[in-house]
Amino acid sequence: MPLRRFVRASLAAFALSSLARLASADPQAADADVARDDQIADLKRQLATVVEEVEKLRAQVAAPEEPRELKSQNGFGPAAAKVYSIARGISIGGYVEGHYAFRNLGDNSSDNEVNLDREVLYLGYKFNDWIAWNSEIEFENASTEANGAVTVEFSALDFLIRPEFNARVGVLLLPMGILNELHEPPFYYSTFKPQVETSIIPTTWSDYGAGFFGRIGETLSYRVYVVGGLDAQGFDSSGIREGRQGASEALANDLAFVGRLEWEPLAGLVVGGSYYNGNSGQGQRIDVAGTESSMPKVPISIFELHSIYRWQGLTAHALYAESHIGNAGELSTLFSDAGHEQPVISRRLLGGYVEVAYDVLPLLSALEPFFRWEYCDTQNAVTAGFAADRRFKQRIYVPGIQFKPIPNVVLKLDYRNVDDFAGKAGDQVDFGFGLVF
Repeated sequence: MPLRRFVRASLAAFALSSLARLASADPQAADADVARDDQIADLKRQLATVVEEVEKLRAQVAAPEEPRELKSQNGFGPAAAKVYSIARGISIGGYVEGHYAFRNLGDNSSDNEVNLDREVLYLGYKFNDWIAWNSEIEFENASTEANGAVTVEFSALDFLIRPEFNARVGVLLLPMGILNELHEPPFYYSTFKPQVETSIIPTTWSDYGAGFFGRIGETLSYRVYVVGGLDAQGFDSSGIREGRQGASEALANDLAFVGRLEWEPLAGLVVGGSYYNGNSGQGQRIDVAGTESSMPKVPISIFELHSIYRWQGLTAHALYAESHIGNAGELSTLFSDAGHEQPVISRRLLGGYVEVAYDVLPLLSALEPFFRWEYCDTQNAVTAGFAADRRFKQRIYVPGIQFKPIPNVVLKLDYRNVDDFAGKAGDQVDFGFGLVF
């Protein structure tokens, strides 16, 4: 039985039983009127107590009975931020996304692919008005029997002290780029995320750590964390993506700092940037032809600048990012000797994109044609003596369209043309869907 119906039935039964007791009172008693007045007053007090307890119960139940508008808060996507909109108790949300990719048009379609990319559960708990826990549990690629995995994407304990200054500890989403924190499928364009935000900013990127966040006035927000460092053994010619550690028995010999600042000077306009700096060698040793060799110190810094603009049906995004890797030549030599498949590590990785979309049906639903242009080069400054792998210098063109029958559900169709400098990339057509709740 739904909570509301149960409460109404309980209150009705309580009121009827109380009235029955009143009706059975002796009308001939001398003090009948006084006794009846006392009983009515007592009944009112008891009903008030029941109502108060019921309201407390409703505030603590897992799922709110009335729908709430989803909106981003405290560095989380709209569905992930639901816990901040309740007074107390459990919050449940999530998202789902999948795709069909038709690749190498007119040539070889053997690599066509269908995949349930991820099914995600957000689970949070609001202890009181200033302590909240928030988490994301991700089921990836439909089954762990193939290439799937179950991952805790983030698990953050927040201490909400005041709007200008709050503390956070746990497994944290690094506040870099446009999509690493706000990666729910209805809220970004195209079936697949931009290449720059997967190779140079390795979205989705999380690690254990602690730090502070807040909002100063109506226009300025910040986040600063100390987090676990990357693992340079995962670096290769395609970028730093495989250097992410998460919090699964992660090496913690090297830590890193990450900070983000965003400014909203005008309604609909956001400009900001973020910076990451730390070491990634993690004091490891690597096997080279049966002999263990020490990993060099591998300092790495990443910065990005971004802008988001929304006006009526228009949405525009722009981002530029660079990564700088120290001792890249020494690392490349070590990886070459160890027989790595893509051993050439560049001193500098860079890229950027611009993206424009327009809603042509704003009054009925949301039908948004969009176009994105990207440039991504993870082999931009290779050490002398090594040859850059030109497959990873790319210009990418993505026209497409997305349809939202309701704000929380999206269907996507796009065409992806990759122009690499080795002449080996192919085109593909992608169909995707996504939802949040």
